[in-house]
Amino acid sequence: MPPQDTPTLKSQYADKVTADLELNTAEQERIRDEIASLQERLTALEQDHELLIGMRAALGDATVVVPGPRADKKTPTSARAKGRKTAASATAATAVKKASANKAAVKKATATKATATKETAKKETAKKAATSGEKQAPLTELIHQHLSGQKEPKTAGEITQALAAAHPERLLNGNLVRTTTERLVARALVERSKQGSTVYYTAVQSNSATGETPTGTETPAQTEKAPAAATA
Repeated sequence: MPPQDTPTLKSQYADKVTADLELNTAEQERIRDEIASLQERLTALEQDHELLIGMRAALGDATVVVPGPRADKKTPTSARAKGRKTAASATAATAVKKASANKAAVKKATATKATATKETAKKETAKKAATSGEKQAPLTELIHQHLSGQKEPKTAGEITQALAAAHPERLLNGNLVRTTTERLVARALVERSKQGSTVYYTAVQSNSATGETPTGTETPAQTEKAPAAATA
């Protein structure tokens, strides 16, 4: 190769290398811009994904399992992208917590309303029975009948529970039942025994000695208005 041609070949190779470097640099910049744009889109999609999961949980729909996004260690994540994802997670967690609290409050209010409705219905039934002139059996008769069917002595509390379950339309309490039962004891229709601090009652099966019956002359109103006796 002639000596005069050498600088020209070097110049050509230098120009070619320079052009390739410029193309390489430009391609790198283009790819970086594309990656940055895709990363922004990915961050926005991740944020929407977290919000949608939180909203679905708040609505109480957790039957469908949606897989989360794949983690790609090669994809660069900026500090701003991490901040957005953290904020989205916090927002979703707050929405879930708020929805759970609202659900618990609604459940509690429903239970309270149901209890109040049941109590109101019970009072209305008792009031209706009283105002309509419906004749109720005297409490003394109910107590004596209940004790007569028992094989073992019963406390005033046990008698109250049994009568309240059998006659939900009547307004009964422990003091009223205890006072009425003590009246039966005074009339020798019920026997009273005590074990320690607990008082037990047993029906007297034979009334030949006293000639009395548990119905007597008491009315339901007189019985249920009786003053409370001393606790056993």
